[in-house]
Amino acid sequence: MKKAEPYNGMRVLSSYHRKGGVGKTFLASTIAYLLATGGPDGKGVKRRVLVLDYDSQQDSSKAFLKMDAIPGDDEYAAPLHPEVDEIVDPEWSGRNTSTDILFDSPVYEYPTAFENIQVLPSEGNVDRVLSMTPQTASLAPTITTYMRTWFSDPELANDYDIVIVDNPPSKSPVSAGILGAATHVIIPTEPEYDSIDGVPMLLNRIARINEERPDHPLEIVGVVPNKVPSKSRLTQKDEVALAKLYDRNGPTGKYMSRFWLQQRNCYRVMERPSVDESHFNYVHNHHALKEMQKLYELVESSLWGNEI
Repeated sequence: MKKAEPYNGMRVLSSYHRKGGVGKTFLASTIAYLLATGGPDGKGVKRRVLVLDYDSQQDSSKAFLKMDAIPGDDEYAAPLHPEVDEIVDPEWSGRNTSTDILFDSPVYEYPTAFENIQVLPSEGNVDRVLSMTPQTASLAPTITTYMRTWFSDPELANDYDIVIVDNPPSKSPVSAGILGAATHVIIPTEPEYDSIDGVPMLLNRIARINEERPDHPLEIVGVVPNKVPSKSRLTQKDEVALAKLYDRNGPTGKYMSRFWLQQRNCYRVMERPSVDESHFNYVHNHHALKEMQKLYELVESSLWGNEI
């Protein structure tokens, strides 16, 4: 008998690496756009996407929403919800962050400039999350339980085909707890030592997660090298790093994508928030088009089994 899919068939994709700056947010926001618009050529299935930002840098939030600056602080507050006057809920403050999921608070996702993308922004710090339990060892499983319960709501699957989670870049119980609730994970990495060294450790963490959920294991979409210099600028260290990643006898070889994302000027963020499609012009840039198509095909085929 075929096992029932978790979360009523809705996918939960985590973009994660324990190291910051490797392209975690870039992948999360780019994949959200690609899936919502049907790929670079717009001919694919247009998926309904919810982006959950749990990264304290709040970059996924700022990619899609105009966040409110907090005077004298280096964090941003979630903006007032645009439908605050239409939603009647006495328990709701009119603002939401992704952390509200963990406290049984009313949650209303934010619309964006893109028809098929909605967002719950990051709170900017983990202080409230750390207060969930005084026992550090039980924090990760507590978070996983809350997230699984929220993802299991049938109404969520009625609204979205996929939730994309921008995970915190750390080894903390917060990142482990959120990762433990995902159905899939995609891992960006740079061709440099610290980034590469973290990939096998993350694969070990995924193996431990799967020991506790053999019926519905956390599936690895792939390890995607990012910010790879062009051939003319590829150093010997870069070549050694890439060879180590793609070594078939090594711990990462079988998970490596058949492509990588080069270090391109067009991938640099020009403005935030994404008030229109111009923010994602790089998806259609002639230099990047093949990479974006391969990224789209990797995610579509891994999550839905579609041959594109």
